[in-house]
Amino acid sequence: MSEIRNTRNVMLEAMARHALEHGLSAASLRPLAKAAGTSDRMLIYHFGSKDRLVDELLHFLASDLAAKLDGSLPPNRALSVHDCVTEIIGLLRSKPFHAYTRIWLDIVAKASCGDGSHRRVGGGIIDGYTDWLEKRLPADTPDMAGTVALVLTVIEGTMVMDAIGRSLLADAARERLFAC
Repeated sequence: MSEIRNTRNVMLEAMARHALEHGLSAASLRPLAKAAGTSDRMLIYHFGSKDRLVDELLHFLASDLAAKLDGSLPPNRALSVHDCVTEIIGLLRSKPFHAYTRIWLDIVAKASCGDGSHRRVGGGIIDGYTDWLEKRLPADTPDMAGTVALVLTVIEGTMVMDAIGRSLLADAARERLFAC
C-alpha cells in the first residue's frame, strides 16, 4: 500500500508542476498523464476517476502553497492582524506565488460556473486556510472567527483586484479598513 501511495505522491508532484506552469485549463487527463510519465488509464487506476484525481491534485497544490507560505513567513504568530495580512499579501504578490494565485482563481471561476467539484474543493481549501490563519494571527485576537473571515476576504479581494490590474485600489481599501 505504501508503494502505491508513494507512486501517487510522485505523480501528484509532477502533475502539480504541470498545473502550476500551464494552469488548470491544461489539466485534462492526457497532459496530466504525460506530465506524470504514465498513461491516462494508469491515472484512473491510481486515482479512481478524473474527478478524484482533480480533487487530490487541487488539495495537493493547496497543501504545497500552505507549506511554502509557512516556509516564507516568520515562524511565530504575527504581531498584529495588519502585519499578518501585509505579510501574506506580500508573499502572494511575489513571483514564486503567482502560479498558485492563477490556479486558485481558476478554481473560483469554475466554482462560480456551478462546477460542484471545484466548489467542494474550493470550500475545503478555504476551511484549511481558516485553520491555518488562526495559527498565524496574534493569539489574543478578539473574535478570532470573525477576524479570520475578515482577513480571508481581504486577501481574496486583493488577489482578485491584482488579477484585474487594480492593486492600488485594493491597497487603499485595505489601509482604510485597518485605519478604522
